[in-house]
Amino acid sequence: MDLHVILKKGMDEIRFGCTPELVRSAFGEPEDVEELESAIDGNVESIVWNYPDQGLNFFFDAANGEPILSTIESDNLETMLFNLKIFNITRDNVITLMYENGFSDIEEDDETWGEHRVTFDDAQIDFYFVDQELSLVSWGSY
Repeated sequence: MDLHVILKKGMDEIRFGCTPELVRSAFGEPEDVEELESAIDGNVESIVWNYPDQGLNFFFDAANGEPILSTIESDNLETMLFNLKIFNITRDNVITLMYENGFSDIEEDDETWGEHRVTFDDAQIDFYFVDQELSLVSWGSY
């Protein structure tokens, strides 16, 4: 199954702002559900549906009532961006791909857990690398 990243919009038929029911209809029941609480008041801010067999995580913003999809994470090797399987290309090639498609607001940082993050704020996408190999991609709509 190819998974097509659609920057700032979603993935394939799954769009940011949709309800959990649409994700459920496409992928079935999640294997694991996490509730992320606010450090300030303890209210649930986000709900994460994990699909480890598909290499996908869906984050739903729950701070304002009904949960809506806000972020998707993938470590699925079939994930595609601009018609390329991005887990088959290097960090430098990912950066070139983003520049070639009009995105240039780049920021890089080494995370405390060891991954190197490349963020394109103008595309709302983060790429995480371990030793130059892509380990995770995360994109959203805000």
